[in-house]
Amino acid sequence: MNDIKPILEKLAEKIPVDCIYEFPYTFLGEEKQHLLIVIDSKCQVPAKTLEPMAELCLAETPLHSYTLIPYGELKTAIKNGTLYSTLACRKQHLKLSLGKKPLPHLTQIELESIRTKAREHFEKAAIKQRDFLEGMEFYRSKNNFEQALFMLHQATELTFRGIEKAVFKRDRPCHSLQEHLKLITRYIPELATLFDKEEPHYYRLVKLIDQSYTAVRYERQFEVEKEEIEQLVFKLIPVLDWCNDYYHTCMIELDAMIRQASVEPIIQATTINAPPTITLSLPDQLRNQLNEQQAKALTTICTNLIKKEALQQLVLIGHETHESQKIAFYQCDNLDIRQTEHCYLLGISTKSSTSKSHIIAHTDIRVTVILCASSRVSQELEKKNRFFIQTLTHGTVLYQNADQPLFSIPEPDWMLTLEKAQAAWNYKKYKADTFLTCAELAIHQRQDTHIAMFLLSQSMEQLCIGLIYACLGYHVDQSTLPFLLQVTKLISPQLADCFVFGGDDTKQAFKSLANSLHAVRYKKEAAPNDKELAIAMACYERFQAIAIASCTTNFAQLEKRILAESSNKELVESAKDDHVVKPSNAL
Repeated sequence: MNDIKPILEKLAEKIPVDCIYEFPYTFLGEEKQHLLIVIDSKCQVPAKTLEPMAELCLAETPLHSYTLIPYGELKTAIKNGTLYSTLACRKQHLKLSLGKKPLPHLTQIELESIRTKAREHFEKAAIKQRDFLEGMEFYRSKNNFEQALFMLHQATELTFRGIEKAVFKRDRPCHSLQEHLKLITRYIPELATLFDKEEPHYYRLVKLIDQSYTAVRYERQFEVEKEEIEQLVFKLIPVLDWCNDYYHTCMIELDAMIRQASVEPIIQATTINAPPTITLSLPDQLRNQLNEQQAKALTTICTNLIKKEALQQLVLIGHETHESQKIAFYQCDNLDIRQTEHCYLLGISTKSSTSKSHIIAHTDIRVTVILCASSRVSQELEKKNRFFIQTLTHGTVLYQNADQPLFSIPEPDWMLTLEKAQAAWNYKKYKADTFLTCAELAIHQRQDTHIAMFLLSQSMEQLCIGLIYACLGYHVDQSTLPFLLQVTKLISPQLADCFVFGGDDTKQAFKSLANSLHAVRYKKEAAPNDKELAIAMACYERFQAIAIASCTTNFAQLEKRILAESSNKELVESAKDDHVVKPSNAL
């Protein structure tokens, strides 16, 4: 047991291993050891297929639990800021290394971002956990065991979700404790023994506490005995205490990593086309509005983005509402608290395909990145696409790969732009109105808030896609509502403000709206309530009115440009006619 390396070497002979990490953790007062076995990136066999062989080889170490994970999946988890993977894959835990590809090294700024998000997720859940546990004790003292069990269910669910988000970076919006136990067991195998199917009594208890949620919330007939809730309290309270201790232990280890981490990013080229050096050129106007931490964070984000996507050009997109301003900052006068700065970037990649456009959230700055392959940009420029012509003409270039040629930018065709914008807007507006009508029918005729919220989200999605193309000329490559809402800020900050003001109720309504597709498609239980639906409908009504006004203004501006261009042509033609020498009548 003291020397596990020979066993791991034997395992590496049987399955394609890249590296193996061994790390300790404590579960309910007992010290445990876990092996993270990283499968080689060239292996085409699913990890689940390799489990029997791994179990056979590790039979000599029965006190070690293990997880098989492909190299690519682990690399992505670390890049995305998963606290569990980051802590597990430290140098002191490395027991065997056979692969040639290193795992990502996170900088101090990136680790601090992980810490901030983890605190936000878990500490919010911990506050609610304490409130629900107090409620449970109150209802137990009143012998209302049904309501007490519901309170215990909510405390447990929120704690599990807090751990899942903070440590494992997994978000499962589900009210079934069995589902949450199944998810956490992937990382903490010992948790599976608490309510094992082989123990029918305890398995019945976990099904009972799951039933308490729907029974109390939807006022269904439900009875709980005093002995049943006492047994569940005996089982679950130590688990909740362990969750709190486990989170704090992870945060202590993360703090130690932050103190030892480097400030500057460690960048390794992963593609042949990736440039060996990165030189970013931040404009003076941008530097003047960012403090030192924000400038450093933006530089790190841009540098990593250039390396990851093999960008040939990175452009800071201008603010549509101010022609002279090339920086997208949104500060609302109604707020006393300074909002996080937000920049919009266009990244053009040398690769044939890119990641989806996305939002990068940092503690100091937020960045919305629109990613396109260079081949697509060339095609769109040939079609005289408004978005790429204006961005490459008026945007501020932050980075340009010297080995790649510049794009040939044509003159805009405003007549064609107007025709395409109106056609796209009319079509998407028709689809949005259809979905909205169906949502209203679902409310008034079926009283189905779940389906109504889903239909409302589809209406907003179609409206946003049409609005973005009509006003910007950009074909959206993904359609999550948070991303679409951020892109609409380039048209008018007022659009996104529709879902910002109003406090936590408005935020929760927008969250339900954004998650409604998954809730319906994957049969999630997190159904919205009537209040959330009413708030979402009111916010969307304001959003729709501003969107229509923005399109009307945009079309009017395009018509003015067409008239101005036509007038200029007439002036040029008349000037040419004046310079033509008339023939003389003299003989």
